[in-house]
Amino acid sequence: MNERRERNRVTNLFGRFVPKTVVDELLASREAIKVGGQRRDISVMFVDIRGFTPMSERLQPEEVIGVLNEYLDICTKAVFLNNGTLDKFIGDGVMALFGAPIHYPNHPELAVRAALEIRKHANRLEEECIRKWGVGVKFGIGINCGPAVVGNIGSEMLRLDYTAIGDTVNLAARLESNAKPGQILISEEVYHRVGRLFKLEDIGEIKVKGKEKPVRVFAVLGTAEDDGQTGAMGRREGA
Repeated sequence: MNERRERNRVTNLFGRFVPKTVVDELLASREAIKVGGQRRDISVMFVDIRGFTPMSERLQPEEVIGVLNEYLDICTKAVFLNNGTLDKFIGDGVMALFGAPIHYPNHPELAVRAALEIRKHANRLEEECIRKWGVGVKFGIGINCGPAVVGNIGSEMLRLDYTAIGDTVNLAARLESNAKPGQILISEEVYHRVGRLFKLEDIGEIKVKGKEKPVRVFAVLGTAEDDGQTGAMGRREGA
């Protein structure tokens, strides 16, 4: 009886936010689900729609909801495909975690691959919107990795929200806000860990809110295997 109760509890808490395979791993690990957090090494991805406001001004409310739902569906499927956790929807934005609640050693790679998957399908959505309404939407994406406090925040009696907090999360959000339409920005830490797997352009250092010193960022152009190169870098490597 206790096992069934715990299974239902884990499924209710995580079932909507992680793929079924991750729920099964959580159940198999028998890790206790309780209020509080722990320091973990994770990757964090923020996604936001660019051009959504002008589109919403031209479309009927029902059409706006339709576009938003399709956009959120694209993000959710890409996150789940790469064993990520859908942390929350923030208006027309999305926050996702990789490497929690189940730890995957290659979580930075999973996050970048999820972002590329989102961009691929976002291009199709943009073409469809332009064809229907003459205006399109693009995505801006930011990814960072490092230590964060991850866990369940809230009330055991009412509601628990699984989320992450810390500087790693904040920088990912700042990178997303600096991303141009259609651009995927990653931090220098992500570059050091998985840069060899992707085609990147070194954007250089940018000033972000909350940081005294500028941070170095890279734009993801594709995977290294796209053109047969390993660890391909953009033209500004070494800047």
